[in-house]
Amino acid sequence: MRSAFDEEWIDRALEKARETLAPRKELIPVDFQLRQHSLPRRIYERVVPLSHVMRLQMRYERPFLDDFMPVGPDSYIGRGSYKFVYSLPWRMVVKVGKNIMPSDPLCGSLFREVAREPEKFLKKEELELMEFLCRGRTTAGKEKIRFNFYRLGLERYSYAIVKQGLPDMVLPTRFFMGIRYRRSLFGRGHTETMRPMDTQLMLVGKHLKELAVSGKKAKQGRVGQFFNPKFEFEFDIGRFGAVKKKQLEKIRDDLLRLVGFTEALAEKEKLILDIHTENLIITIPEFELKVFDFHIFDEHLYTAARGYDRPEQEHIEVIGKFIDSFGL
Repeated sequence: MRSAFDEEWIDRALEKARETLAPRKELIPVDFQLRQHSLPRRIYERVVPLSHVMRLQMRYERPFLDDFMPVGPDSYIGRGSYKFVYSLPWRMVVKVGKNIMPSDPLCGSLFREVAREPEKFLKKEELELMEFLCRGRTTAGKEKIRFNFYRLGLERYSYAIVKQGLPDMVLPTRFFMGIRYRRSLFGRGHTETMRPMDTQLMLVGKHLKELAVSGKKAKQGRVGQFFNPKFEFEFDIGRFGAVKKKQLEKIRDDLLRLVGFTEALAEKEKLILDIHTENLIITIPEFELKVFDFHIFDEHLYTAARGYDRPEQEHIEVIGKFIDSFGL
């Protein structure tokens, strides 16, 4: 598995991206259902905003910071279940890990693998940094630090699984332990917080969700209809503009490969790759399918939808509707 962690091609891709200014805001994919901050959180982010993040490494026998990445309220793109996403001045994004509890579904069998043998999933320098930071800490403090590093290894492990199965669909992604800096509420200076992070190419294109239109109302109880009405999605590929049949056929074939990989993972390994439509993007003008989120859950821990034999089938059904909308 360690051979899948080779970052040489990632370094080349991100170095090239750093030489290119970010595209205009209106060209960046905007998922119409991507979660945004609540009003109190938006106010908080304006009063004490993040100012930058940096990569934390072990050098010169001490912690060392490099790779300054400026972020702030205006660069905030959105939040997923596990990360906050910020655009960078270059053609890149940085994703800052959110705090999670050891009881979170993400901490299943893959996480336990990492915790048992961290040397398989973390670099030598990262292991040295983890042990250095644990010095002089209480047992609880050490557990918190190690948990963050194991989660970093988990992110890299999940990425490697998808990269091995679908190498042409995976975005170059660098995983690292980072420090985020937030302006202090009182006085000058910043507060520091260590979190697992990753940087990734910023693509111009559309999430699959952006092509969804609300269709008929989904079956719900009266309470659900009142408080949280849901709709069955239909897709309008006309939002792409003019697309050649050959390009649609390539997207269809890639989606079917993704579905096949996801089904095999579920059947053979009892693992669920989250192929929610906000984790998939079709680039423009290349019209290529790319996966940019790599969360893998144990089957029995993933939130299963009612009416499906296995939890991944709900996402597969939605992708099938998207393919049907091509009219091929």
